[in-house]
Amino acid sequence: MESPTPSPLTGVTLHGRVLLGRRSGGDGTVSVYDGLDTVADRLVTVTLLDPARAADPADAHAFLSRSQTLAGLDSPHLVRVLGDGRDGDRVYLVTEPAPGETLRAVLGGGDRGLGYAPHTALSITADVLEGLRAAHDEGLVHGGPTADDVVLDDDGRVTLGGFRLPGAEELTPRTDVHAVGRLLHALLTGDLQAEEGVSLRPSATVPGLPPDLDMLVANATEPNPRYRPRDAGQYLTLVEQVLRSLARPLDEAGTATQPIPVVDADTFADAFATDPSPSRERGAPPRWRRLPVLAAAGVGLLVLAAAGWALVPGEDPALPDLAGYSPERAEAALAALELDLTFTYEDAYSEDVAPGEVASTDPAAGTELEGGEAVLMSLSVGPRHAEVPDVVGGTENDARNLLRGAGFTEVEVVQEHSAEETPGTVLSSDPEVGQDGDREEAVTLYVSEGVVVPAMAGTGRAEAVDLLSGIGLTVSVVEAPSDTVAAGLVSGQNPEPGTILPEDGAVTLTVSTGPEEVADDDGAEEGGQAAPDASCAVAAWDASTVYDRGDRVLYEGRVYEARWWIQAFPPDVAGEWGAWADQGPC
Repeated sequence: MESPTPSPLTGVTLHGRVLLGRRSGGDGTVSVYDGLDTVADRLVTVTLLDPARAADPADAHAFLSRSQTLAGLDSPHLVRVLGDGRDGDRVYLVTEPAPGETLRAVLGGGDRGLGYAPHTALSITADVLEGLRAAHDEGLVHGGPTADDVVLDDDGRVTLGGFRLPGAEELTPRTDVHAVGRLLHALLTGDLQAEEGVSLRPSATVPGLPPDLDMLVANATEPNPRYRPRDAGQYLTLVEQVLRSLARPLDEAGTATQPIPVVDADTFADAFATDPSPSRERGAPPRWRRLPVLAAAGVGLLVLAAAGWALVPGEDPALPDLAGYSPERAEAALAALELDLTFTYEDAYSEDVAPGEVASTDPAAGTELEGGEAVLMSLSVGPRHAEVPDVVGGTENDARNLLRGAGFTEVEVVQEHSAEETPGTVLSSDPEVGQDGDREEAVTLYVSEGVVVPAMAGTGRAEAVDLLSGIGLTVSVVEAPSDTVAAGLVSGQNPEPGTILPEDGAVTLTVSTGPEEVADDDGAEEGGQAAPDASCAVAAWDASTVYDRGDRVLYEGRVYEARWWIQAFPPDVAGEWGAWADQGPC
């Protein structure tokens, strides 16, 4: 990610609710900001799509579609999505901030040689993979998690963020697996600058590491994607298998003497403790160093100090008039009374106070206070009645965004026949455009009727064709290989789900033919068998031998060939992850 830099968007409010703070990062396609949800009074993280890409309808749609898919994922190891939308020419995603420090910060930027014991490194990696597995299961690819995307907190929680918008490059689940392999290498060695384009082995940097760790990292970082585990779920199975095999004390001369990025002896012991049980439950978690997350309050205090504002209570302290204050400034004013007051918030309509600012308090301003009292602050959400924006002629989605920006949260849709307008076009509204509407009541949109395209991914070919034909759409089918969708099931569709088409509108379904078959060096298809005259003049498989790509072994009457570096895994077991190619009977 980029280093934090000043931004002219700092101080901008999206949809009258989300205040943008400092720019904290970005990758060229998006910019990331610290933010404040002024209605819910909580810190958030805001991801803004690059203006040039936001102006492209296809990119904006892809960004919002990925945001909504991410919002539907259920994993404790993924950042939680709070909302998304379009405010004018700004397309954005709002997420909870991940508490803690990034892996890059914990490892000291990767230039201090700080690494973790195998058990701890594998546990962190498994948590990252669990988050990715939830995404891969829904067809969402991260784009390659980096040390800036993984956050560790004091309770041992691992959170993954930074999902990227696809560009011209081809992104697949194997792209993510490769990136996780490099993360595991960094966790074991402390090296975030490992060479690209080669199969990495951490024991080359930290001698004495168990061979299974070399196997995990080498398989994931294999330059040819075809020889990597196919997705996060498959790689997680391998990682957990090795993690269980490490449920024993480390050798005194092994990795237990590695430095780790902590500053006290207790943390040192915690980070290198190994769990004697065969499960992934960790003992006392490492106390990752963490920066304060309530930076916004500190910024508010600095603003107050710069303005020369101060509040000195007298003998009978009274509640000051906080109307028009931001929540941070109001809390600073109350804290200055030194009465140990507690603060709670609620939303309230106000004709005079800007959204997000304090409209009133309970008790009221001027009330004498005693120590420990609770103060309820009502935050303005603007006036109750607002003018209905011009939504006629646009799409239903655009109309919803305009209404939400004006403060209308409840929208009802009525479809009407129109011979002039394309399906999905807003014909009129109630209240009408330009009239004042009650924000407590729904705005009704009258939309040109059409057929909403349903989601067909994962549906059988015949079932999908029958369903789409049954709602009046014309269906065509193309076939293509897929590593993630079983043969005969729908792997893609055009247009996307949710698109409104006229009757007899056309939908193209892509149906999977299964994984693409690739011939190995002997002309045998992947997963298949070579000619029955495979030579038996090979050594029997040995658990202690390290095999490289192309090595052949004899195992239980069959010949197997290694597709990549591997050790200790029998051909009939490792074959589940494609490490060995069955060459046929001897």
